[in-house]
Amino acid sequence: MPEMTSVSKINQLPHEILALIFATGLRDLSSGAHRPILALICSICRHWRDVTIGASELWTTIHISSERHLPAAQAFLERSKDRLIDVIVEGLYAPEQIYSPTIAREVAMITAVTAPHIFRARTLTMTLPNLNIYNVFSEAYRSISATNLASLSIRLANDLWPFPGYPPLFENTKFLCHFDTQGNFLTVVPSRADLTTLELSNYSPTHVDIQNLFNASPRLETLILHGFDRDELLDRANEDDGAPITITAPTTLKSLAVSVCYRHSNGMCGCVLDKLCIPNLEYLELVGATIDLNVHFRELAKLQTLRLQHCRITSADQFFLSLKELRRLELADMSPVLDIRHLTGISTESPSSPSFPHLSSVLFSTKREYMESPYRLLQLAEHCVAAGCPRFTLEVDKGRSEEFLNAIESCIRDGRVCIRERECSGGLIKPNMTGLEGDFFWDYV
Repeated sequence: MPEMTSVSKINQLPHEILALIFATGLRDLSSGAHRPILALICSICRHWRDVTIGASELWTTIHISSERHLPAAQAFLERSKDRLIDVIVEGLYAPEQIYSPTIAREVAMITAVTAPHIFRARTLTMTLPNLNIYNVFSEAYRSISATNLASLSIRLANDLWPFPGYPPLFENTKFLCHFDTQGNFLTVVPSRADLTTLELSNYSPTHVDIQNLFNASPRLETLILHGFDRDELLDRANEDDGAPITITAPTTLKSLAVSVCYRHSNGMCGCVLDKLCIPNLEYLELVGATIDLNVHFRELAKLQTLRLQHCRITSADQFFLSLKELRRLELADMSPVLDIRHLTGISTESPSSPSFPHLSSVLFSTKREYMESPYRLLQLAEHCVAAGCPRFTLEVDKGRSEEFLNAIESCIRDGRVCIRERECSGGLIKPNMTGLEGDFFWDYV
């Protein structure tokens, strides 16, 4: 009897197991890779094709980037049957075609194919060329109740959306948990009451805007502001009576990440950050620019993780001294003139208790040479273990632990201080949301 081929042996598996193997292979692929991989699987043999077509869970990722993908999208929508789906619409135009009438016709064809199934959408991601194209989608979807939609991302490539009041995308988004969009486009969803994560870019709110945002999202847990800007005419009329302005966040808000692109070094910069009251904040991430933390962030008694990236810190001692519950400090691509002692309150001349009595972990990530930073961080670690920390971890970029260790090996006197590598040192702020072509704006200044 001839020896069985690998395909023949695999075909002896139950259909459910074979489908699970295929699903596992798709799990970490980009949305655009599902279609060619499934086509390849179906081409191996008739049995694999039958199993694949019959497994509705394999067809739930619908990726559309041109009119050519519509037949495949139609097949995916039909084969996914009644399952929840993930829909991605992007790359619908070439730059020279952005105002072409053919784009609108193409989008109308896309909406005709997707509209009967869009109520099943679990996630919807749309990257569109302009507001006119958005209006085509809005016209097609506006009467649909998207009660299965948990995550929505809408981005326009060539519109700044300077004014509010854009038409809604759906009639109902009752259970929307994650919303990622730009500027004043918040109003395109009829309800934000169940939002737990909100990402906004190019956002220039007044005090009233940000308070209304919080009031509309009482369950908000994470707020991410990409390219946060200030309103130059920020509520000046309300300041004449001398009444202090306080913006109260929901008690559920635990994480705040902000990337800023202008100087924040005094209390007259005209932004809303210095008016925020977030009593339960546990994670704070700041990216870019000069920012006076004393002025802009107060009373963060429950803060446990602080991440600073590309920041130029000024006169922030009192802010750091107030972080009594801080467990983790992350420093990424900081200014080369940064003195770690400025953050910790530790000096060689007059040893003192560490500013952070519960600190047990520091991430230090940089593309530059380490210079004196390893020694300063070791000082901080040894102060913390001397104050009772059972184990202190210094994390560095993957591939640089030996370089870091060589800089301080002769100085390590306590076995409770350990050094380890971290493969990914990123935070909540996305690099491609803060600058051009994946680079941060401050790389050019």
